[in-house]
Amino acid sequence: MLSRDADNCFWIGRYVERAEATARMVDVHYHAALESALPPEESEELEQGTTPMPWKSIITISDSAEDYAAAKGEETDRDVLHFFTFDTDNPNSILSCWRNARENARAIREQISSEMWESLNVSYLQLREWNADRILATTPHEFYQLVKNSSHLFQGILNRTMMMGETRDWLDTGRFLERSGQTARLTDVKYHDLLPQSSSSEDGSSEVNPFGVGGPLDTHGWIAVLKSVSAFEMYRKTYHDGIKPASVVGFLVLSAQFPASVRHGIGRVESCLRRISGNTTGSPINEPERFVGRLYADLTYARPDEIIHNGLHEYLENVQNQCELVGLAIINTYLSY
Repeated sequence: MLSRDADNCFWIGRYVERAEATARMVDVHYHAALESALPPEESEELEQGTTPMPWKSIITISDSAEDYAAAKGEETDRDVLHFFTFDTDNPNSILSCWRNARENARAIREQISSEMWESLNVSYLQLREWNADRILATTPHEFYQLVKNSSHLFQGILNRTMMMGETRDWLDTGRFLERSGQTARLTDVKYHDLLPQSSSSEDGSSEVNPFGVGGPLDTHGWIAVLKSVSAFEMYRKTYHDGIKPASVVGFLVLSAQFPASVRHGIGRVESCLRRISGNTTGSPINEPERFVGRLYADLTYARPDEIIHNGLHEYLENVQNQCELVGLAIINTYLSY
């Protein structure tokens, strides 16, 4: 397979998965914040058009702080939704990702099924009909559900119509690598919201945010973590003793069975890379296989309690960095032309 065709397939998988992950991140964050009580001191901000919701964490954890500050400045609902959804100057916005996936598909239409191309094209045209004002005039959930359904439709068509072979392996390498990194990022975003935040009262004492870790609404936050990757129902079917941080981390990060877990995704990437290279040995034969094999081994032998004890944010940040290294190794080994 030509390197440029493999490159197109790899990035189609990544862009579609990235668009869905961004939709999940913004949708769950927005609605979880709406369920929180609005502090009285922020009521004036709402009237002035500034957001009452904690957008800062989602901007920071998504590595968009500098780009957003340069593009927008204030963190209003409309500006944040536009930046993450429709801003074509933001390469990671939903519309940018879908446009890029569509353009990559256009370049390899002979390699993919016509249904896959039609799905990407129709969805892109539908997404272009929306803007931030229309989202806020209706409900953000309606639009972000459209994005998620479009992603699911495309991936369902892929699974139904694509031959098992190198083209499909490259599509799967891209989407599962992106999914692993995005699950780690989504979990990190929501965990960041749960971290205890102290505020000073008039008498000089500090009060801990009840939505923080260990607060009375801690369970509500962990449910939002699960819902951010559509894992809540499967989690409840797997764990019958309620919502526990270690169990949530184990399910989203270390589960071998849940399709959106980090470990499952990295395992799929490793299998695809071995088929692409023709490696039937037990050892890696190139840099991508070495990087992904090392990450998969770490995820296999890690334990939830150890991760939380040593720092969940640090662990998830390292997973995201390792996913980036795998992606760079793949590009340098296979896709540079």
